[in-house]
Amino acid sequence: MARIHGYLAPHRTGVTFVCLLIVSFLLLAFSSGRVVLKPKEIGLSIFSVFEGGFTGLGSFLSRTVNSVGELKRLRVQYAQLENQISDLETVERDVAELRAENQLLREQLGFAQTLSYTHIAAEVIGKDPGNLFSTIVINKGSRQGIAKDMSVVAYQDGFQGLVGKILVVSANSSIVLPITDPNCYVAGRLQSSRFDGLVSGAGSGAGDLNMSFVQKRARDLIQYGDLVITSGMNSIYPKGIYIGRVRDIAAKAWETSLELKIEPVIDFSRLEYVFVVKKPADEQDQSAGGESSSGPATPPVGAGD
Repeated sequence: MARIHGYLAPHRTGVTFVCLLIVSFLLLAFSSGRVVLKPKEIGLSIFSVFEGGFTGLGSFLSRTVNSVGELKRLRVQYAQLENQISDLETVERDVAELRAENQLLREQLGFAQTLSYTHIAAEVIGKDPGNLFSTIVINKGSRQGIAKDMSVVAYQDGFQGLVGKILVVSANSSIVLPITDPNCYVAGRLQSSRFDGLVSGAGSGAGDLNMSFVQKRARDLIQYGDLVITSGMNSIYPKGIYIGRVRDIAAKAWETSLELKIEPVIDFSRLEYVFVVKKPADEQDQSAGGESSSGPATPPVGAGD
């Protein structure tokens, strides 16, 4: 009895509804004037009430199962779309890199066509890991006609700039000594005032240059940002190639010459392609005979003042 009471207590509403429903059917049967009990019809009438509930429950369960299957398919499709998006992003990056490289190669090709010197195009394939500005390795060597002490130039940001000279040559590669190295010396000239000096690497991590032995009377004629070019005098470097810009001027009272700090026009950290050149024979003869410090310098093609 206690179990029945314990069951009816929480289901009181449902039990009351069922009882009232049975009583209603009995009253309808007796109100017809004839008391004819048809258990089959009564049973069908009673269970028809629950038929809609069972149908709805079955439909709900079916939709739930279908939803679980659809969710699994959507997860698989989502993972596939993520992979496709990742592949497309990779392709997009590759296309952007190819476009940038193509643009750079077009610029290098256009510059190469303007060079009046015999030249060999090369790609930078290595740098000294100990010092970014120590040595540069290129992918051309003696088999391609490169020899020691040939000068190396590059085209960058609209300027033909001096990179350095060939230091060591092998069959298919060469080592370039850049102008930022303290052991590299270049005969330089201030483009605007025409005063000469000796340019060498400052040996600093910033890759600056020093220009020494500039006449002290040039102090009032030198401006910050003035361009320095190669003079071509008794040098392996062709005349008129840009070296850098004046960044600082040091003039001590007891010294007879100026020392200038030069910022190279070439950003060596972004250097990718270079051109190994050698001066024509007639210019070599002219360099051996010397030249005046006030003589005109032919500006490099592709660069402006």
